[in-house]
Amino acid sequence: MTQTTKPRTGFVFTVPAPMARTAGALSRWARRQHVLLTALVLIGAAMAWKATIVQSSYFKEDDFEFVARAMENGLSFDYLTRIHFGQFMPGGFLLAWFTSRLEPFGWGYAAGATLVLHACAALAVLRMLRVVFGNRPAILAPLLVFLVAPITVPALVWWAAALNTVFLQIALPMAIASHWRHLRTGRLLHAVVAALWVLFGLLGFVKGFALPLVLLALTAIYHGGLRTALRKYLPAWSLYLLVLVGFGALYVYRALSSPNTGALPIFDQAAGFLWELLGRTFATTVLGGPWRWFAGGDWGVASPPLPVVIASLVTLAILVVLTAYYRRRAGWAWAMLLGYVLVADALPVLWGRVHLLGSFAGTDTRYVADAVPLVALVVGLVLLPLPEEREPYRRTLPGRDRVSGICGAALGLFVGASLVTVTLFSGYLGADRRYHYIETARADLTKTAPGTVIYDRFVPSDVLPASYKTYSLTSRVLGAMATPQLRARMQAPPAALDGMVFDDQGHLRPVDVQGIPLVPTTRDRCWPASQGTLQVPLDNRVSRVEGTLVKLGYAASADTKITFWMGDQATDVQLRAGLGKVFMLAVPGADRIVVHDLPPGVCIGDVTPGQAVPRP
Repeated sequence: MTQTTKPRTGFVFTVPAPMARTAGALSRWARRQHVLLTALVLIGAAMAWKATIVQSSYFKEDDFEFVARAMENGLSFDYLTRIHFGQFMPGGFLLAWFTSRLEPFGWGYAAGATLVLHACAALAVLRMLRVVFGNRPAILAPLLVFLVAPITVPALVWWAAALNTVFLQIALPMAIASHWRHLRTGRLLHAVVAALWVLFGLLGFVKGFALPLVLLALTAIYHGGLRTALRKYLPAWSLYLLVLVGFGALYVYRALSSPNTGALPIFDQAAGFLWELLGRTFATTVLGGPWRWFAGGDWGVASPPLPVVIASLVTLAILVVLTAYYRRRAGWAWAMLLGYVLVADALPVLWGRVHLLGSFAGTDTRYVADAVPLVALVVGLVLLPLPEEREPYRRTLPGRDRVSGICGAALGLFVGASLVTVTLFSGYLGADRRYHYIETARADLTKTAPGTVIYDRFVPSDVLPASYKTYSLTSRVLGAMATPQLRARMQAPPAALDGMVFDDQGHLRPVDVQGIPLVPTTRDRCWPASQGTLQVPLDNRVSRVEGTLVKLGYAASADTKITFWMGDQATDVQLRAGLGKVFMLAVPGADRIVVHDLPPGVCIGDVTPGQAVPRP
């Protein structure tokens, strides 16, 4: 059977009936699901926009250590549960391991994986809003707040920060959605799922400990008060407590075997940090700011002018008072958001970072990036009635058109301000120096001949500061791109007559030693041997992270084998006839180089201990 459409003029189109029915069904489904489809379009557009920003960034700071550790370790319990400066992040290390194994320092894999998880977080926020408020067009406003909030962008362009944040950005809304369904239905299965999402958040970020507190606050505010919430939903709280206790036990077990990097700051540092984090960073960014960044190469922290900070605080105060004036429990919703930022975002940093960085730590937006899903929820809670609420408002609202116009204008201002802020931030991105250094070294490593000896040195400070200690060495950073055999030789290079070292551009060059030569005072410029034993003094008071490389000049009348002793360690070297050099790492603590039974016809001349550098 066919369906014929006859226009007023022109051709007659005949559409097969099954196709017409399918088209009609799709049209009806699209009309029913217009909120979902619109939300998916918004999410897709936001992710495409953020992808154009993220692609301009590159690995920095902790990222290099994460890649190096992923390439040096198997997928073991010790690797996954290592505490990194107070951070316990098995989920992040798992993701780092897989993306690094696909391609070490492959920014597309690394950033792409975290961006996909951020997209999952957007879908999680959508699910939370649909569960809490129902499937209505008004939920698109808080969803848009999450999608364009400037707080999320700096965390995405720093891989190490994203590895923490995206897990919690997923876990928080998913736990809320499952817990809310438990409150509505009473089914314990939903509480079990919420507990699993709490565990998911904890495995990505220690801040996940605050998720049950958010669930408790929501239950107390919207389901009968604190006492009723504790008594009525006791099985759910028991589940969440069980997760926290299990996680806490594992964290303490691993922390006992890790260096303690935490400490409490002095009062002035703590007060300054809280002002910076809450008053300057969070207060401005939740309104689309900060509109000015203190930026360096490929990074930036919030630096809003004082008038902007004051205006933001006044605006927030007006929003709190205005929404609390009309909307029941709006004040409690705002208090819940503030409490989360204090407990989850401020307290861990106060213990782990502020004593090192001072109040400046409060300017870093990554510390509050995990709160954005909760910001979206609170925006909904202070504006929209819940489906089960009988009297959501304290008093009659102004006309619908006026309310819609004000809310629409406010949302438009927020989106516009956010776009300006993110555009300004993206202008500071760009890591050509680090990218070219890594890719140059990758190309040279692929051309390295078997048996090549590569000595260690620090990577340039504009690639990675020396404060990362052993993870600032070429053997760890660039060794991540080498074969396992070459990587092991880079980390423990043997003695060699011809060594190599990476220069500051990432090229492999013949090695030399920068240091003070020890020159023998004999007429023939050879270190004298007493009864066949030669000794060259070394200064063992000097300790270098990369080790001390020793260059020994020699002359040999014929090819010969010689054994050098440092401490109780012997190194055999096959010398070539003629003039030459031997490069070898000094044994820590050794105060001399000793040669027993010096072969005849061999002269050991200048000895230079120092740092490996490219030969001029």
